Amino acid sequence: MNDIFIRSLCDDDLMLFYRMGSDTEACRDSGALPADDIIQARSQLEKAMTMGNCFAIVERATLKAIGLIYASPDIHRINKKAFMISYRMERAYWGRGYMPQAVKYMMKFLFLNCGADVVSVAHFTHNERSKRVIEKCGFVYEGTLRHEFTHWDGRILDSCLYSMLYDEYCRMYPHP
Repeated sequence: MNDIFIRSLCDDDLMLFYRMGSDTEACRDSGALPADDIIQARSQLEKAMTMGNCFAIVERATLKAIGLIYASPDIHRINKKAFMISYRMERAYWGRGYMPQAVKYMMKFLFLNCGADVVSVAHFTHNERSKRVIEKCGFVYEGTLRHEFTHWDGRILDSCLYSMLYDEYCRMYPHP
């Protein structure tokens, strides 16, 4: 689990936002808005920098920012200690095992630093890559929320929801 690390976003991440936003197919899978030009990418970066708990995923060997991971209050739960993880990565880095590492870092941050008692994550029913990431991290499937998300391209999508409780995390990932 040393191939990547996560760090706070900075102005130097503008090209990361532009590269990811320019990949319309990947945006369709994730639900993220495309960035057709550098101005839109800057706007997305600035918004991400102000929302907190949004980090760049950095490849350790090259020190290149290759993706994003962030946590927000879980929109499906009233519990104030419930967080939801979302993530995106440049297509050139898919399939290398980086995203499960990033999700595990974020889980550790949320449970041990933010006092989370439940962390959730979701994927659209058609996104098998994201499903594999979630399963590798040990999340428990809760169910499919039908017609849960209105996509930027107009489609109404179903989402598969997963979660992990704090005690499950402690059993799966013991810490001192």
